[in-house]
Amino acid sequence: MIDTARLVEVARGELVCLWGDLDEARRDAHEGQWSMGCDSLVERIKALTPLVGATPWAQVQIALLEDGVYQRVHQELGIEVTVDMDAVAEHRAWLDQQAVTT
Repeated sequence: MIDTARLVEVARGELVCLWGDLDEARRDAHEGQWSMGCDSLVERIKALTPLVGATPWAQVQIALLEDGVYQRVHQELGIEVTVDMDAVAEHRAWLDQQAVTT
């Protein structure tokens, strides 16, 4: 018997990892832009998301939120997501402050 609840849980975890992989792939791409590897990761994200729902924005890397990548991927899927950009800006300010103090 297939444990569908466990399958959904694993798929959601994989989505979190895929968003992290996308952030890393973009940072590793030439001049931090976009690559074929990024395209491949987005396609994998797009394959899983309709099956288990959007990854909560708070579990996605800040750069992908700031640049609208997270929002664009979901828009292309026809899935509405709302990102608290005030909270994102606050977190960015905190990260920038941490970088100054270290």
